[in-house]
Amino acid sequence: MATDEILNANLTTSSGMAPLMEAILNRYVRENKTTERKYTQFGQKVSIPKGKTKTIAFDKVSPLPKAIVPLSEGVTPRGEALHITRIKGEPDQYGNYVTYTDQLDFYANDPSPEVLKYTDLLKENQAETYEYIDSLELSSGTNVLYAGTATSRSTLADVLTVKDIRRAATQLARNKIKKADGTDYIAFVHPDVVYNIWSDDEWQKPNTYADATAIYSGEVGRLFGVRFIQDPEAVVFRSYKFEDKYPELSIIKVDAAGKKIYVAETITTTSSYTSKKILIDNIRYTITSATAGSNGNGYLTITESLTNAFVEPDMKIYPDGAGSGGKPVYSTIVIGANAFGTSGDDNTEMINKALGSAGTADPLNQRGTYGWKGDHFFKIIEQQALVRIESLASVD
Repeated sequence: MATDEILNANLTTSSGMAPLMEAILNRYVRENKTTERKYTQFGQKVSIPKGKTKTIAFDKVSPLPKAIVPLSEGVTPRGEALHITRIKGEPDQYGNYVTYTDQLDFYANDPSPEVLKYTDLLKENQAETYEYIDSLELSSGTNVLYAGTATSRSTLADVLTVKDIRRAATQLARNKIKKADGTDYIAFVHPDVVYNIWSDDEWQKPNTYADATAIYSGEVGRLFGVRFIQDPEAVVFRSYKFEDKYPELSIIKVDAAGKKIYVAETITTTSSYTSKKILIDNIRYTITSATAGSNGNGYLTITESLTNAFVEPDMKIYPDGAGSGGKPVYSTIVIGANAFGTSGDDNTEMINKALGSAGTADPLNQRGTYGWKGDHFFKIIEQQALVRIESLASVD
């Protein structure tokens, strides 16, 4: 296998770099989407000092039983035993990089540095990676409520309502869970679910908000002692995962017939895609076949045509939903104080290896890389301090 295939190097001939090799008169830069860190605003944050092992532990002493029996004069009562529970874990290391060549660096149509902001691109990749990992952990909580009258994921038929949020907040209060920020519980809500809850009459009643000021990243409102944070990374339960456990695929381009969808991810085991249902912009399609390839060369062929659909580069392809009839099931997380512990954000670094820095491995100074690497820990440490509400969503 050639070195450029191993490194997935970006060459002057790479399909993704084609726009930079064109001769043009005027060019304007479109800004990339950005991911805001939401979860790490809350929870217990700890640092990992160098040379002190990797294990992180969170200890809790259980409350004592109520002392409801009156004391007898002069008689010492029996004391209580203490019970300590420990949640522990270790941070994992994550990272990613891009490789460029000396020719791409020299020949790419000026002023390419405005587009190739490697550091900004990698910082976004790091933030998006951590947010997704954190969201997966929170969605694994054991306290689950289902929207409406459903009793399981497969029987869900309703979108999220304010009543469901009140049920979750009541459960946290019943368990004597402190407010996440000292004043309110926090709900992390997918944008599709926000759309539905904004339509709820209880949300729209006048004078609902005691304080309409958004004080947290992504906050969209406050109601009944709960602050709502819009979260595009909120977990949506799907019926399967793409190969290599990709949660979604990113569209690079669609052919003129509208049936071949080229993706950024690597496709290897093509048979795993055959006849699978997928969602693009919440519209259902069927995969006829898949063609292996990487770096935007692999593609899916679908039965239907996308020529009349709204599809553009960077849009996502999702597996079919886990709900009845392939509908996506959305996870809304409501937390109180100390629901989770997190660490590692201060151990992330950006790494730039200039052309030729590999020494004899790059004797002609042909390759350089930009990358990021970091340790990350995120774990539920108090199950009762977290409630997951599962619901459908309807975006009209």
